[in-house]
Amino acid sequence: MAYEVLPFKDKVLDDYKNFYQFDRFTRIVGVGAVAGIAANSSIDREIYDWYQEDIRSDKTDDISKIVKYAGEGKYLLPLSFLASQAINFDPDSKVGAWGSDVARAYTLGLPFVWSTQYLTGASRPIELDGSDWRPFEDNNGVSGHAFVGAVPFLAIARNTDNDYIKYFAYFASGLAAWSRVNDGSHYTSQSILGWYFAYEVMDAVQKTNTINDGKLNYSIQPIIGGDTVGVSVQFTW
Repeated sequence: MAYEVLPFKDKVLDDYKNFYQFDRFTRIVGVGAVAGIAANSSIDREIYDWYQEDIRSDKTDDISKIVKYAGEGKYLLPLSFLASQAINFDPDSKVGAWGSDVARAYTLGLPFVWSTQYLTGASRPIELDGSDWRPFEDNNGVSGHAFVGAVPFLAIARNTDNDYIKYFAYFASGLAAWSRVNDGSHYTSQSILGWYFAYEVMDAVQKTNTINDGKLNYSIQPIIGGDTVGVSVQFTW
């Protein structure tokens, strides 16, 4: 098997095709509309004030400091890429499959998240302009931490048959989003959008995986040895 720096590259185009579909954007627009109502009314601010005054504590801050790391792209992006390399040594590697799914989800989803951050143009709770959507005036309308932190756990949840692991992974996928609300870095609607975008992106990745499982795959490798020169073609289905 030839070593590939991007062992998942053949699936990325299908990921984009499966994400940019009418039914998916209908759902995204629906969730976005609800988030928009919260952002452009007093709802986001009221939730923020209630949480900061009645819920936030030293204990929630301590937990938040830990789970926040799950949303740090500077760690998760290279980690997913490195994990995906395991496929080069073992095509059936679960670590490699996880890394591939996560790396593809970031490749697909981050441009969309960055675009919507600017498109909504909302600000952070500590900034004067608040959660109101002001297109291209700011870039905090969607929580990037919430998106990045949700993807690795959603990849686990979508690929396990163990109900305990599945439900724990779904729970854990929301921790980075929660930490942003706890720390006052994002409004609730912004964190929810980040998590929800991760959910839809991972759904597109899983759809690609399902489709590719039924495809005929092949690889071509040169054969050079002794007096023999030729090519080897291997088919898998």
